[in-house]
Amino acid sequence: MFNSLQQIINGGRDTSTDELNLPENNGAALELQARLCDLGILDPEIGGDKTTVFKPVGKGDGKIGLNTRGAIFEFCRLANIQYIDRLLSVALLKALVSAKPEQLTPVQFAVQNTDAPAVKLAKRLLRYMEQQGYWIARSPNMYNIVYVEGMNEDGSLNDDRFNEWNDRRMVIQIGPGGVPALLVNDQATTEPGLFYTKNPLNPQGAARIAFGQYKAWVDGLHQGWQPALVQRENLKVHRDLNQDGKRSANDPIDIGKTFGINQHSTSPNKTPDLVGPYSAGCLVGRRYSWHQAFLRTVKKDVRYQMNKGYLFMSTVIAGDAFVAWVKKAEKMHPPG
Repeated sequence: MFNSLQQIINGGRDTSTDELNLPENNGAALELQARLCDLGILDPEIGGDKTTVFKPVGKGDGKIGLNTRGAIFEFCRLANIQYIDRLLSVALLKALVSAKPEQLTPVQFAVQNTDAPAVKLAKRLLRYMEQQGYWIARSPNMYNIVYVEGMNEDGSLNDDRFNEWNDRRMVIQIGPGGVPALLVNDQATTEPGLFYTKNPLNPQGAARIAFGQYKAWVDGLHQGWQPALVQRENLKVHRDLNQDGKRSANDPIDIGKTFGINQHSTSPNKTPDLVGPYSAGCLVGRRYSWHQAFLRTVKKDVRYQMNKGYLFMSTVIAGDAFVAWVKKAEKMHPPG
């Protein structure tokens, strides 16, 4: 029985992921996952309900499957340790127990006056995510998908007018040395357009995704033809019952796996001026060619490369809350 990784190390015998999957070794398996999660290379467990924001609620389920083995592979790559599938050598476990995020997977959160505008925006988003308790993928071989509602390309607020392309779809990579890079910063919508607001697919109203962090999408096809990230796990939504195009206090809250809230685009033949019928509540990129580039980027992620059934994570943020937090934080601690 292994209750901890240190117990395995002290025993001086290599073990395997199969052995850690035995019920009596669950304590060590959970510790393994927690350490990988803290390093920013294994996705957390996500949860929430009608009254609480969806965000990380745990660091593992104690089952060493494809995702955890992929995280072990990534740890070995970052730590310059030979990777052998399913093998947990004493040397590997020693390295994992002693590994610190600030050394192995650093992130530069502090905004500097000399930073390029895109770097400043990426750092501010990451700092806000950390402050909100959201998880950050910290490996240079992973990508953070972030949507910001009611924000312009430069990080300033807009009036978030109904039925317009005034939200952002972003992808942030933590580069070598912890410097974040904003790889994608595209026009998008996180809200349903006019057509489906007035003609909802659900009698309770069109879906408007709740702010939070989700692990819910797989590589697939939207409506059977368009390459997309398609919903397979729980999302929390506001139902626009009164059809006012807003999140209203009396909107019903709904949670489910089968809403079809996908990450897709519009048409390969035109770039629409308004959202219109292109979103019934999905996360939609305005330009089809840019959407294709977005998918090519996120599919480079080692988590997807190791497991084609990987559930992609995405964080959806309110632009006004983000900008207000940045102003307050940088008033207290101005950029250096």
